[in-house]
Amino acid sequence: MVLRRDADRDLIRDRFAILRNAIESDVSLNITGLNISVENFFRDLLNLILDGNFKNLNAVLGNTAAIDLADAGLNHCIQITSTSDKSKIDKTLKKFVEHALHQKYNRLTVFIATKKKAYKSSSFTDPTGAFSIIEKEDVWDWNNVMKMIDDLEQSKLVAVRDFVEMGIRVEPSKVPQKEVATLFALMEVLSDETHEQAGKGNSANPDPDNKIEKRFSEHARFLKREYANYYVEYGAVLEDAYKGIDLGSARMRRLGLHLGTKSDELLAASGNDPKLALNNLVEHYLKILQEHGRASDEGAVRFFLLDQMIKCHVFPNQVLESV
Repeated sequence: MVLRRDADRDLIRDRFAILRNAIESDVSLNITGLNISVENFFRDLLNLILDGNFKNLNAVLGNTAAIDLADAGLNHCIQITSTSDKSKIDKTLKKFVEHALHQKYNRLTVFIATKKKAYKSSSFTDPTGAFSIIEKEDVWDWNNVMKMIDDLEQSKLVAVRDFVEMGIRVEPSKVPQKEVATLFALMEVLSDETHEQAGKGNSANPDPDNKIEKRFSEHARFLKREYANYYVEYGAVLEDAYKGIDLGSARMRRLGLHLGTKSDELLAASGNDPKLALNNLVEHYLKILQEHGRASDEGAVRFFLLDQMIKCHVFPNQVLESV
């Protein structure tokens, strides 16, 4: 069974990743300003999600200090930025108070159109102490937007889905298979350095089963060392992802079949060398992730594939038919 809600959320998440990737590409070229069309996209999106009446102050008044969007009725204003540094948040707060905007709006949100960092502070305050924001509530990125979308009733979710599909154009060749989209969802979590479980894996816990010892005995030492090393950074995050992401057994089963077919193909092409085949499999999925504008953390991809090898989805053991 496939729920319409799941399909809508998948499309929204995939299109968001494409836009985020485009913004991050600009940042890598030192292009950190967002143009009016991007700001208007966020304005319309947030109005849909929040039932708001946000106006783009830059479009109306020119470059407005400290804030980009504002809803006078909600007393809520938003600064949209592609810069995730703490200094950007501090600068926004400083200007917000300098221009006495804290006397007009009682809530300021900083929306980071790339990805939040793991800030040490739980709150931010302007130099005079006149206004503060709370990091968890007032500093947003795409994850925050997706959580708000997940909580929408079906009719409104469909409206957001239609808006996003129309607003973020994508070539047909860039639309991922459902199986690969499932991998994307996991990679999004594994690649999130701000995840509370990041780096908390215990390398003493991993215990690859006898599949490695028996089937790939010549490479067992290398494969187990790889798994243990990457487990420290990604193990606890992946365990949390399996619990927290609504992937469903059917999607995971399809992903397993997809991984099995592709990994067997590369294993045969690599002369049954799992080390070489694993490297080629990592390169294959990194290329797909990058082509679709998704997180492309090589370590995350490698650990996920190692984990799926332990679970026998990568390089699956042959099942002998009974006679």
